[in-house]
Amino acid sequence: MNFKYFKISFLLTVSLLLITSCTVFYKPTNEKNIEVPSNYNYKTGEFVNKYPSKGMSESFFKVGYRFMFENIEKRKPDFEIPFVEVNVDSFANKNSDELSVIWLGHATTLINIDGTIILTDPMFSEWASPVSWIGPKKFFDSPIEIEELPILDAVLISHNHFDHLDKESVLRLNGITKKFIVPTGVEKHLLNWGISSDKIIIKNWWDTFQLNDEIEIITTPAHHFSGRGLFDRNKTLWASFIIKSKNHSIYFGGDSGFFNVYKEIGDKHGPFDITILPIGAYSKMWASIHMNAEEGVRAHIDLKGNLLIPIHWGTFNLSLHSWIEPAEDLIEASEKENVNFTIPKPGEVVKTKSKNNIKKWWIKNKAEENNGVVYESEFSK
Repeated sequence: MNFKYFKISFLLTVSLLLITSCTVFYKPTNEKNIEVPSNYNYKTGEFVNKYPSKGMSESFFKVGYRFMFENIEKRKPDFEIPFVEVNVDSFANKNSDELSVIWLGHATTLINIDGTIILTDPMFSEWASPVSWIGPKKFFDSPIEIEELPILDAVLISHNHFDHLDKESVLRLNGITKKFIVPTGVEKHLLNWGISSDKIIIKNWWDTFQLNDEIEIITTPAHHFSGRGLFDRNKTLWASFIIKSKNHSIYFGGDSGFFNVYKEIGDKHGPFDITILPIGAYSKMWASIHMNAEEGVRAHIDLKGNLLIPIHWGTFNLSLHSWIEPAEDLIEASEKENVNFTIPKPGEVVKTKSKNNIKKWWIKNKAEENNGVVYESEFSK
């Protein structure tokens, strides 16, 4: 490869990694010098985590180099991902008293809780990037298009990273969405894109919003960071959400590292019928801001969850581990702790009584599974 071409490609790739997602080049606020009260998360012009975070353990250029050249073949599928066609009319039954969830990819889930329809972190675009032809690219198309969705009572957005807050998706959803519920500061993006302020509900950690007569939504902490460019680190808040009805309770984790507040949330608001928790895009180089599968199981236990649904895996190439490693590790960690879990195909409906799904749809063929292929890597542990 021509050195000049390599240099340009390297700098372009590293720059896009810096601004496109919540994966690498995390630089925390100087939290060690800040005493943050339990109900306060804003200081000296930036939002902060409740507990101090570690920054990147490797240099900007070393991480960029490794991301470009290490473990490349195993970081994305080499076959077409299977999916289940969504029966919208059946799923969106307003008379239902059940709790149902469909994973659509990454952190995007469609929820029916007692007839109220909620969408989380909508990411329907092909690229998690400000540029529509380069950056992290989805492994598969959504099993349902936005235009096929039912009327949404609410869209929950956990934070402003490109793989969780997608402009194109938000604009396409605007016509079928009653409310967008966002952490403090994220509303600026929606307002700039033309979303009416009447539709936007802005909440801080531990705030409650009564969505309708049946459903209450509580905005809860996450351990993460925010930013969509080079100069807006931590200018908007990041969060997780609790969705409660008289019959059910569900926790949506958004994106987060493991932290002790999971136990606090579980003690205050648990137990939960379903926890939806991130388990992918982790690395020892940025361990503070993303959970692996073992930590996801620990969070589920702390939250007093019944059924665990994993998210933030199997959709984008956002770390150095194998793309299927999170799923393989989740099976091992869940069985070790006797945790009820399911790993649904995109589009598959999950209900509160769903059983453990270990059909391993992420394995290309059964011969590989039977031969005990090793998926763990030195890049993530």
